[in-house]
Amino acid sequence: MTEQPQAFAEARILMTFPSYVWVHDLKPEDSTAINTVILPKIAEIRSACETPAAKSGGRIWQSHHDLHHLPEFRRLVAFFRRAGASVLDFLKVDYSDFAITGCWANVHPPGTSHRPHIHPNNFLSGVYYAQAPHATDGLILHDPRPQAHLLSPRVKKLTEPTASEIRIDAHPGRLIVFPAWLEHSVAPTEAEGERISVSFNIMLNHFTEEHSMPRWSKKPAT
Repeated sequence: MTEQPQAFAEARILMTFPSYVWVHDLKPEDSTAINTVILPKIAEIRSACETPAAKSGGRIWQSHHDLHHLPEFRRLVAFFRRAGASVLDFLKVDYSDFAITGCWANVHPPGTSHRPHIHPNNFLSGVYYAQAPHATDGLILHDPRPQAHLLSPRVKKLTEPTASEIRIDAHPGRLIVFPAWLEHSVAPTEAEGERISVSFNIMLNHFTEEHSMPRWSKKPAT
């Protein structure tokens, strides 16, 4: 009979190449103050550029991507920048500044979804939920390692290490930041009301000057 070992001298689990996602929930008084201002503005923009037929067509509506320049979004953009700075500090990124390169509103009528996609030419992306009638209708993040699911044995319980996608609930006042390269989608909303969110992208300023040179040396030529 083979002798069974009693124990290891040491055992540990290494998290290699993790895909971090940062979830921030605003204080109710902050989100209420923000939503009270931006929701009417989104409705105004939508009314000005969308026909009545399109509104009743059950399709996603998206605004232009310059909302971060509007005064009504100034307070929300401040939270975007605060969250972005926190993420960059967590990642220990050596940067001088960053910019919000785009910011737009999304209106999802009941039953609508958004196919898997990424946000090219940016470092971080994020979404803020201003109106979410159903808490389970949230963001879906897809595993960026397709080969990891070549073999998918049955599991006793589905957990993050074995899941092919992760869902994050949408709540009014919730702000989610994730790598811009991370494929994500939106589940169909089953609620009667519309789900309204504001998405944004972040890119490092002066990327060519500060980050594109070879990493092995910063010494000037002599």
